[in-house]
Amino acid sequence: MPTPSLPVEIEQMIFILCAQHKNRHMYLAVAKHVQVWLALDFRDDEQTYLIDYRLEPVAYRVVHLPSDRVAKKFLQSVGSRPEFAEKTVKVLFFAAAVAIETAGKILGICRGIEELTLRVPCHLIGKNPVLQPMNALQQLRTLSIDLASIFNNRVIYLPNIDILHCVTHLHISNAWASWQGGSQTIGVEGLEQITHLSFHLSTLRTDTSMLKGVLRRDNLVAMVLWWKWSVTDDQVEEWLTSHDLADRRIVILNSADFFSAMQGGGFWNYVECVVDWRRKNDGSLGFITVTSGTSPHELTCEVQDGTSNVVSVYG
Repeated sequence: MPTPSLPVEIEQMIFILCAQHKNRHMYLAVAKHVQVWLALDFRDDEQTYLIDYRLEPVAYRVVHLPSDRVAKKFLQSVGSRPEFAEKTVKVLFFAAAVAIETAGKILGICRGIEELTLRVPCHLIGKNPVLQPMNALQQLRTLSIDLASIFNNRVIYLPNIDILHCVTHLHISNAWASWQGGSQTIGVEGLEQITHLSFHLSTLRTDTSMLKGVLRRDNLVAMVLWWKWSVTDDQVEEWLTSHDLADRRIVILNSADFFSAMQGGGFWNYVECVVDWRRKNDGSLGFITVTSGTSPHELTCEVQDGTSNVVSVYG
């Protein structure tokens, strides 16, 4: 094996930092000695702590599955190592191109996930293969869901799904989920443990009584309403004020930025920073829309230091 041109410790840290890149799986192709690095780094008075710097667990912590072909390859990789998958995989993203059967098998193995994005529609008649493994995800707290992934009939009532009573951060991707439905409701109000809720906003059809019902809960930290680029700031402001929705926990985001936000690590940290900033400033900025082209990490840092490039639409 050729001698590294850099000290091993520096080479090691370079690879550890690189493993945070969005294409982190590529680093599993590096030399085997890089993948299995271990370091005895620090001591307490009587005990030495082992720091596991292997690249594989880092690379598998966040898994994006854009197609069924990629999902099946991932399943082959972890299928024979269920303990590894349960311990290591914490964030799973399923795109709509993944087959519902494949998604069900993966969820049955990756039982330790804390955050799940599920865009896989279920067109099957009868039993949905993702429901049983989803309900067994005891550590799941953050969920972004297309309701067609879990409901394959016309009866859509969220409290009927056991796992939704454990989730605290919920985004529903279906635009119609917040619409007025007469006597019908999808039951969001019945999920009383939800602290962070996210919907797509329609100034013509969103059910304001449902939003107000959720906002009356003391445990709600933030509500995100995603609006289309075709709607102007003035229209959003008029709609919010006319429906008495002046609540500093509401954050308005542009739906054009949704997928980049999800790929970049989600939007909840930024939203929490906005709500916290308002609280500390007596709610002087009531609502915010975010300019496109900014990463969630940049947005969070900007809000924290008071330099966020945002548009005030109420306040």
